[in-house]
Amino acid sequence: MKRIGLMGILLLAITGLFMLSTNICLAGAPKEIRIGVTAPLTGPAAEAGVALKQGMIMAVEEWNAKGGIQVKEAGKKLPVKILIEDCQSKPEIGVSVGEKLITRDKVHMLLGDAFHSSVTMAVMELAPKYGLPVMSVEPVSVEIAKKIANNPKRYWSFWKGDWNSTAYANTIFSTYKYLIDNNLLKPRNKTVAFIVEDTDYGRSNAENASELFKGIGWETLAIETVALGYTDFYPQLTKFKSLDPDILVTVFTPLSSGVAYAKQFHEVGMKCSHFAIYYPLRPEFIEQAGKAGESLLWSPLIVDPINNPEHKAFGDKIKKRWKVTLTNDHGSGYDGVNNALDAIQRAGSLDPKAIVEALSKLDNKGVLGRYVFDQKTHTIKDGEDFLPVPAAQIKDGKSKVIWPASMATSKYHAPAWLK
Repeated sequence: MKRIGLMGILLLAITGLFMLSTNICLAGAPKEIRIGVTAPLTGPAAEAGVALKQGMIMAVEEWNAKGGIQVKEAGKKLPVKILIEDCQSKPEIGVSVGEKLITRDKVHMLLGDAFHSSVTMAVMELAPKYGLPVMSVEPVSVEIAKKIANNPKRYWSFWKGDWNSTAYANTIFSTYKYLIDNNLLKPRNKTVAFIVEDTDYGRSNAENASELFKGIGWETLAIETVALGYTDFYPQLTKFKSLDPDILVTVFTPLSSGVAYAKQFHEVGMKCSHFAIYYPLRPEFIEQAGKAGESLLWSPLIVDPINNPEHKAFGDKIKKRWKVTLTNDHGSGYDGVNNALDAIQRAGSLDPKAIVEALSKLDNKGVLGRYVFDQKTHTIKDGEDFLPVPAAQIKDGKSKVIWPASMATSKYHAPAWLK
């Protein structure tokens, strides 16, 4: 056997090292894009959480049907895998399952929380801890935005995927100002009262709306907070009946709370205008509340398949895929995942900094509107040119937009108990 020369040995060594390094690179190359989600899949907010999950899964299915997303680390298109964990509507559980998604499941981006502001306030701390892109989906509490604005360096990788609660407050205030300015509602005492769930979402809505009314000389008689899923409103309504407010605003996420309140409002014999935040968007509300829901003012009627052809088409897809009726949560979940994957596609990479950079430049037309971030607060902009927050009124068992005028599909009608 001939001896192998020095050059031959070197060549073999180099070839071996090359093959070894290539195998290591191939072994370490990503095989899929993993998106983690925390959402309430059980408990009082499960209706919303399940609908969010359904919208998210449908969005992922559509991306995968198109072949996935090109990722430079893999040198090819990768499929998307979504992992959704139950936060149980509890901040500590949200953090626990969020951390599990990051450390054990190795997700490339976390959507947390999908629903609760209170859970998001805790989960958002995982962004600076792990340097991972984290984006909420539906949470609106302005306190989230304040944390970001006050410490942008810490929260560089956290983004708030919906508007601020100040948008809801502005809708409540602007709707009533419109009604009063047009002599459609005549306040007796210039007073307002609130019954809200004891969450960041509920409290921030009440506090911000109260400040706006205070600015035009109105008095806030009381802000009553109740536990999530609360259904016995007789003590609060009896108290408010004696205070005689012009306007009573309620903020509940569980459907059961909204239905119970609407019925008890009339049983107690309240004689004020009432405005609801969130719960009437559940398709079951009108059916379960019955006549008690008639004439109720509420926000946000974002999904309107009756008057919006695009929403009807999306609702038909939801019905075909899941055999359920379209809700706002389906649209939010669908848009939230699409916004995340749009950023990854534009980044062309799974590098956290590249994803965050692309996410910051988001300008995406979704089911619910146009998604663009405010750079100071990392919060989605609201308004007619972005995500609208319209007010609606229930008439003859159907909800129709009454404000702003540019979006209105019906005129306001005075409730029988106010005439």
